[in-house]
Amino acid sequence: MRRKYKFTKNNKKDKFFKRQKILFSAVIAALTTSPALPALAQANIFADIPLHLQNSSTITKAYSVKPNVTLFIDDSASMREKIKAGQITYKCKHRKSIRKNAKGKTVAWSPWSEYQYGYEGKPANTNDIRYYCRPYRKIDGVKDVLLNIVANYHDNMYFAFHPLHSGGVDPRYNTFYDTSNPTEYRTLTNLIENMPTHGTTPTTRQFPTLARNLVMNKLQYRCQKSYIILLSDGEAKKYYYAKAPDDGYFDFDEKMRNKDVRETFFKKDNKYMPYRLQYYTKTLNEKSFGSYIYDGNYYNDNASSINNVPKRPTDKARKAWDAPNPLNGGKPFEQTAETFTIGAGLGQKDSELGKGAIPYLKNGAQPSAGHFFNTNSQQEIKDAFNKIFESIKGSAETSTTNTTATAPTVAVSRSEQSNLSITAMIESGSWSTKLCIRPIEDKTDDTTNNKCAEPSFNNRQLLLHDGTKTYLYSGSLAGLNNDTFKISNNGKNQSEWVNGLLTWLSRAKPDDAIKNDDFVLDYRQRGTSPMPGFGETRNMGDIIDNPIITAGNKDEGSDLQKYMITSANDGMVYVFRATNDKTHFYDLKFNFMPMGIERQSNDGSDLVAHYYKYLTDNNYGKNSEHPHRFLLNGGMMVQQTERSNDKNGKLRPQQTFMLSTMGQAGRGAFAINIGGNDLVSRQPIAVDNMSSSGWYHDVPLFQTPTGQNNYFGFTVGTPAIARLRVNEEDGASATSVANHIREAAFIGNGYNYSSTLASDGAGSQSSESALYIYDILGVDVGTDGYRKIGFSKGDLIAKLALVPELNSSDNDESEEADKSNTHTGGLSGPTVIDINGDGVADVAYAGDYGGNLYRFDLRSPDPDKWTVHKIFSAGAPITSAPGVTMVEKTQNNNSNNNNPLSNWDVIITFGTGSDIYQSDLTSKEQQTVYGIYDDLTNTKPAEISKGTLLKQELTASGGYRRLSENEFNPRVHKGWYFNLESGTGERVVTKPITIAYAGVVFSRKYEVKKDDELVDPCDTTERKQESKVYSSVIQYNIKTGARLKDKDPHFAFSDIPFGAVLTIEGLYSTTISDGSSVIGTGVNPYELSRDGIQSELEEKDKPPKACTRASVEGIDTEGNKISIPHVPRCPIRFKRLSWREVKTDYTS
Repeated sequence: MRRKYKFTKNNKKDKFFKRQKILFSAVIAALTTSPALPALAQANIFADIPLHLQNSSTITKAYSVKPNVTLFIDDSASMREKIKAGQITYKCKHRKSIRKNAKGKTVAWSPWSEYQYGYEGKPANTNDIRYYCRPYRKIDGVKDVLLNIVANYHDNMYFAFHPLHSGGVDPRYNTFYDTSNPTEYRTLTNLIENMPTHGTTPTTRQFPTLARNLVMNKLQYRCQKSYIILLSDGEAKKYYYAKAPDDGYFDFDEKMRNKDVRETFFKKDNKYMPYRLQYYTKTLNEKSFGSYIYDGNYYNDNASSINNVPKRPTDKARKAWDAPNPLNGGKPFEQTAETFTIGAGLGQKDSELGKGAIPYLKNGAQPSAGHFFNTNSQQEIKDAFNKIFESIKGSAETSTTNTTATAPTVAVSRSEQSNLSITAMIESGSWSTKLCIRPIEDKTDDTTNNKCAEPSFNNRQLLLHDGTKTYLYSGSLAGLNNDTFKISNNGKNQSEWVNGLLTWLSRAKPDDAIKNDDFVLDYRQRGTSPMPGFGETRNMGDIIDNPIITAGNKDEGSDLQKYMITSANDGMVYVFRATNDKTHFYDLKFNFMPMGIERQSNDGSDLVAHYYKYLTDNNYGKNSEHPHRFLLNGGMMVQQTERSNDKNGKLRPQQTFMLSTMGQAGRGAFAINIGGNDLVSRQPIAVDNMSSSGWYHDVPLFQTPTGQNNYFGFTVGTPAIARLRVNEEDGASATSVANHIREAAFIGNGYNYSSTLASDGAGSQSSESALYIYDILGVDVGTDGYRKIGFSKGDLIAKLALVPELNSSDNDESEEADKSNTHTGGLSGPTVIDINGDGVADVAYAGDYGGNLYRFDLRSPDPDKWTVHKIFSAGAPITSAPGVTMVEKTQNNNSNNNNPLSNWDVIITFGTGSDIYQSDLTSKEQQTVYGIYDDLTNTKPAEISKGTLLKQELTASGGYRRLSENEFNPRVHKGWYFNLESGTGERVVTKPITIAYAGVVFSRKYEVKKDDELVDPCDTTERKQESKVYSSVIQYNIKTGARLKDKDPHFAFSDIPFGAVLTIEGLYSTTISDGSSVIGTGVNPYELSRDGIQSELEEKDKPPKACTRASVEGIDTEGNKISIPHVPRCPIRFKRLSWREVKTDYTS
């Protein structure tokens, strides 16, 4: 049906933002393009539900296909101009001093900020702040915004990038990219980064080319929505228009098919100038174009001729474009497109440039003038894009299916009477955990599992820490209120924070006795699980990546290790003490909630405490509207100070303390006391001081900063504890252990940090990879005696990052992308080693999300002389701490034979992969396991290339996978690698186990099953999906990457052939026990960053040897005992006795 087209101003009231209905989101699109569950950006930029627990039923409320978004960007020569005419303006990033040494020199800088705009001159650098600036042009700002938009919405939409001049019929610019696919994402961002600028502004001519060839012809489904975003900095040139009338979609009026009339409207008569873009956009918005879709480019590159191509009468589901719409009463589907327009640097309406360009773009915005944005600064451009994309939303509701799973963690508590394993079972219906304590046996079964003992929870004390002050739930809570926890006030619930939320968290009352009519929260009831054998669900929140750790000396009554520590995603650390009760081996003493840790803000406005309320919801974790929350999911480490005598022969106090990161829950770390005695006062602390009224004040040790001084991303990696030599005095000893020894926390800076974090809607790589080192106790722990001197607890000792100096020039006008924004991804957990056996940290190794491996050299006592070197790049995420060992060289070509290290090699082993983002569930990218050699006699190592590594092969034969035995040549090879299974996404996300020279990695691969392949996303659907995880145990020789021989240390699995890879369903892990809890001894004496008791400090100059005097065994996550034969044995040393020491009963 044809209608007469009137070229009139669109003066309708802007109703867009009021009437905008639900459109389409990444969540629904995941039903067709990936099996991902929906993730609310406000909830978490990570996957809300752990990947292995994503069993769900999803009902679409709207059609399940992502919209097409076309970025139509003016690339004319004028885009090279400054956004303010006549002025040279700059965009600058900066970094601030965050620590100065005693001489006033800055030794630690903050990461570079994101660019800030509008500097009229380049600021001067000082010892407190440094700048990196570039001349700022309109095109620079547009590129920055576009890259940010694509980063934030890459899972939500299909994007096409079509530059005004370069677009034409170039296939790169006439494609909708699925930016949830990493390869397509990189392709699109490269196009944006490298967009050149040239020529004039032929917008009127190129718009119909874009509309017909791209927006219309590349539509996939009849229910798919289309959006065009046109950004231009000037008035369209009247000489350029589509000379060839089309088939009647745009040019349906016969008059407009006449050459003279067409030329008058589009070129000669300036009164029509404001309506030329509207001619196309109004039609696109009001007239369905399904019957005008072709199977190829309709126009040539400048709309001067029409190609002879056939129509495409059906969509990708082979349904007619005008098929009945079941959500609209059976009326035919219609295909239309909305157009947003943005003017960049046009000034006001009455400016010379604005007089023509603003009406043109404003009328071209359809369906209303509210789709037009006049922007005259970088912030206004950014705000315009944010408003546009906030209006393009979508919805689906996904309900999770209740399931149970074993957590990939296991602890061992040894005693002379019995050896116990502690494992965890998670139930996703209530998001709770059951701890299972049982004797270690050769094999467990269902009967054993059901008979396991649980801890007791009857003596729970709840502590809350806001970063500066600790509150005891049963004590004074002055200063807390509803706003502390962001509980809304209704005028009648002023005390809900304490009588509701904290009462529910502390389990101080039965759940059904908490809720009253004045309260606004639900306070769900946590009863007995419907899952057989699970039992009560109110004792603990869910343990996902949280470890379980036993620590401390033997408890005198029970002969078990005195403390058991873990944490859960109800936001709590759980600290237990051993008991004499054989039905409850451990009793919960207190919970600690680090509620002041920051999440997704840069000013401290978004804290973990604000999310506790969601735990109480009746539908918590059951659907996408009430997602599961990570509230404490980080790695932990627990150490106890050494057992030794002071110089007077008196036993020194021992203090047990814990360091934890937050995982996906937050950006930072914290340390607390567990028990024992304060090193200086010798008074009992924490668990051992709970009879004292003020016991809880000594529990917190420190917390990393919150607010504008918080430069951490989400701290997913496990932190490390080690003693560290710190002495900034000239000529300080690099070997003395008498003094200047600190208990240090080593924390990777984590993922997704940016200086604009609060507005980030998706994960992005952190701008740097940095190792932060903090003092934990504020005590010098050298052999001279414990003293509070020097650093205080929580002081930053050093921040180490490989950050090249950036230089900029006023003349830097190149079209090349600004590479100063290259991000490394953020540092994962570190491994700290002692290379000479003195008990003090010498070197740390860590990888980052960008796949880089770093050496942090700490051998100087002066932090200003500590160095960072990138020694390898894997090209894929390294998300766990590496395993590190030392081996004696088989061939010594080092001329420096006076250096004890000249006879030793350090080998760093690690795997690549990620499973923290929703896209990781379906990622099939091939990952790799590596072993990298590092020569510590070389203080300035060069980066090792993959071409110098020996490749081993992991191949399948006879139903099992085995590693090859290719020969390793130390004269040629700088390390080795083997690829994991291709096509399955098999990955390594946990730290390898090292047993002397034997290595073990636990890989994971995910399998997702759906009801069907959903051929037609334009049908309303309910779909179920099930995700499974398979774990494999891969053993290898750390020196060569080859498979182990039968006389090498190895896990002895009875069910598979020797040397084969064990693969089982579920998450699987193993804890190794070699009979020694003393750090610096046993099968890996080099790693200091492990749980245990610190060794005595003693000056030494040679690396110890990996060996044990006890049998070594593994305990897996099911509680099974695994034999580990052929571990090197330590020689037995006999002490020669003088005759005075000989007792008569020795010879009687």
